[in-house]
Amino acid sequence: MANEKVALVTGGSRGLGRAIVENFINNGYKVAFTYLNSEENAKEICKLYGDNVLPLRADASDYKRAFEVVREVVSTYGSLGVLLNNVASAKDKPIWEMDLESWNFGITNTLGSCFNYTRAVVDIFMKNKKGKIINIGSINGIRGREGSVSYSTAKAGIIGFTKTIAKELGEYNINVNLVAPGFIDTDGQKNTSQLIRKLVLNECTIRKLSTPQEIAYVVEFLASEKADNITGQIIQVDNGQYI
Repeated sequence: MANEKVALVTGGSRGLGRAIVENFINNGYKVAFTYLNSEENAKEICKLYGDNVLPLRADASDYKRAFEVVREVVSTYGSLGVLLNNVASAKDKPIWEMDLESWNFGITNTLGSCFNYTRAVVDIFMKNKKGKIINIGSINGIRGREGSVSYSTAKAGIIGFTKTIAKELGEYNINVNLVAPGFIDTDGQKNTSQLIRKLVLNECTIRKLSTPQEIAYVVEFLASEKADNITGQIIQVDNGQYI
């Protein structure tokens, strides 16, 4: 059991997170994933994949709960080799409308959750002298976006976090990378106006929108042995939207 491929995905019950969970399973992983409010989605995933998945309810901003989650994963599967930090949440508005509560919510739930789960796994990875940490960023963290000051700032912070801990953990054979998607064609984007979608497509060198599955393929590659010599990298997956 300890030799199995085991991954932990935060925010894995829907959208991009679910696509990553399912792709890991399809590539031979046991996968634990966290969720907060999407209990029906979590049950559906369990029904589909049985013992290959372990759903764990958790508020990703809860530091102590992150350690509990990691202990539950190791207790269930005997090991843990991959962490995928996916959780992101924000109450965004322009800076002139931003209040402290909304600001802190975005930073804590997006950047803070990334720290919480990384800190919770890092002792295990250092002891094993092996591990993969993959953070989901955003092109908004690279170039900024009007009206999303806390979200874009948090995603930019994850870039700095990724590069810094990649340097710190390299001697322990731990790879740390970030995938920065552009516009993803998820259920959460169904209400996006056709005008906005057209504007995004016009910005893309390859005239298409990425699917969650396409992002998941990149994540799984970074988690694999094929990417053992890649660390500290920010990988844009945006169809050439920003070059």
